[in-house]
Amino acid sequence: MILTIHRGAHQIGGSCIELRANSGERILLDLGMPLTQPNGSDWPRGTMTRPSQELRAGGVLPDVDGLYDDSKPEFSAVVLSHAHLDHHGLAHHIHPDVPVYGSRGTIEMLKASSLFIPGIAIPADMRELPFDAAVAIGSFAVRGIPVDHAAPDSRALLIEADGQRILYSGDLRAHGHQRHLFDSLPEMAGPIDVLILEGTTVGQAQEAHGFPNESDVERRLSDLLKSNKGLVVVIASGQNIDRAISVYHAALKSGRELVIDPYQAYILMKLKDICHEAPQFDWPSVRVKFIKSHVRKLKDAGLWGLACQMSRAGKVMSEQLASGASEFVYLARSSRATVALLRFLTKTARPTVVWSLWRGYLKKDSPVSRFCYEHGIEPVLIHSGGHAHPEDLAGLVNRLRPKAVVPIHTEAASQFADIMSNVRVLRDGEAVEITSL
Repeated sequence: MILTIHRGAHQIGGSCIELRANSGERILLDLGMPLTQPNGSDWPRGTMTRPSQELRAGGVLPDVDGLYDDSKPEFSAVVLSHAHLDHHGLAHHIHPDVPVYGSRGTIEMLKASSLFIPGIAIPADMRELPFDAAVAIGSFAVRGIPVDHAAPDSRALLIEADGQRILYSGDLRAHGHQRHLFDSLPEMAGPIDVLILEGTTVGQAQEAHGFPNESDVERRLSDLLKSNKGLVVVIASGQNIDRAISVYHAALKSGRELVIDPYQAYILMKLKDICHEAPQFDWPSVRVKFIKSHVRKLKDAGLWGLACQMSRAGKVMSEQLASGASEFVYLARSSRATVALLRFLTKTARPTVVWSLWRGYLKKDSPVSRFCYEHGIEPVLIHSGGHAHPEDLAGLVNRLRPKAVVPIHTEAASQFADIMSNVRVLRDGEAVEITSL
């Protein structure tokens, strides 16, 4: 097999990995949107859905022949590790005859995102990657092994071909609610030749990624909700199911009700069979704060009946959140709708804003961070990151004992060798024989 990292060997986000079998067959692992432009600024709105040729010419799409719809397809499949944009955000640009595989949770998240979020598109041919068996894709056998990450139903990808076994970690962590998945990964994977390992936290300060684990987040939220007499608004990713579970548990411990919006309610509903702890809109102590744009999107998708179910189960109004502030905790995103609610609430009392995202996003110009700055509100940082700590990565390598470790999804590939052995740092676009690693 030949390995080529088209993007991600020395940056976080935009991951894109190619494997070519001796037969000439090719598969791609992830096709993500880079997190920022080369100068560090955010991408203009709508960038992901611009024409493929334009994005390829501009370097947004990796320059890979035989992948896009302007040429004969040369890839047997694209396999996605999870449903974060920096891993799937450009997958809809591939040739429509090339199937795209992902876990059930990944597929559900892509569908939900395309329903609610403007500018999100999904591939034409999505196929489910089972958790209990390998899928034969040409000369390749591909298995998705469940891992713990901030995206639901994330997978590490085990690829076998030409008598060689490669494990791509995707994004993973050892400190979420599903620590057992990290611990069991070596046993699930078995002997491997090459480990393509994410290293987001390598070379970064621990405090940049918040609290050590998700249990600390839940405990800190619970303490805050018990001691605070006003409304608490938690800003988090709508896809972070662990965080929704933590906020719900903290709400129960403090005698409050969890408030979510229709987008969050819909996602949690679609994932209830995958994650049984995900709070549902019809559970006790769960309420739904309606947002007009969300209701319109549900109606346009033929889901008006579902919106009515959400309303009957526990609709809550802005006035109720203001008058009974100490009874609720609102899980929201940094959006204009959240700012509109915050403006309404500040007419009577100042809410507490919890920033439950990576600290770096707080420094960017987002609707909620801008509102907090303008109104003198200091957000409380209560977060734990989605990526394994360096010591956990080193422990994983020690247990897997691969012949070679190839860094990806990192800005500090050169520092891998300080914490683990058999490291081989590649350049973007460098094609290497697996046997030479």
